[in-house]
Amino acid sequence: MPAVDTVLLPLCVGLFLLGVIATGVAWRRHNKGRVIQGVALALAPIALFFSGLLRLVWNGAVAVINWAGAVIFSPAVWFGLSLLGLCIVLWVVGGLVSRRGAGGSKAEPGKAVTAGGLQTPKASATRAVAKTGPAKGRQPAPIDEEMAEIEALLKSRGIE
Repeated sequence: MPAVDTVLLPLCVGLFLLGVIATGVAWRRHNKGRVIQGVALALAPIALFFSGLLRLVWNGAVAVINWAGAVIFSPAVWFGLSLLGLCIVLWVVGGLVSRRGAGGSKAEPGKAVTAGGLQTPKASATRAVAKTGPAKGRQPAPIDEEMAEIEALLKSRGIE
């Protein structure tokens, strides 16, 4: 019998016995649903042992522990983990920059983009305001900038 089985088999038998005890307590309380669940949980460790899945989990845990022990003493692994962290940070920053750049690169309706990237009001928009102007005797309604942006977006999509 390999060394892994000498550890896992007694552990599974112990968990099985705890499950049987819990099932006995549920039986005495006449809780049939809990009895069925107790039998299922009592049999689970034995089933995992005989199917080989428990050994797979054991080997995975041992591999992770060995890797963690190697990380502590290996400068090459620390360098690799540092590079991995740098990759993640650069990926996140690149996503933020591209999202911010995509939103700012589109010209707003009613504005023209100059060679330097600055946005200025289009001449036609300023002429239209100058021609119509406010009616005499009436004061223009205060313009909310956010509402003006929303209205411009709706008009650009053909919604009025």
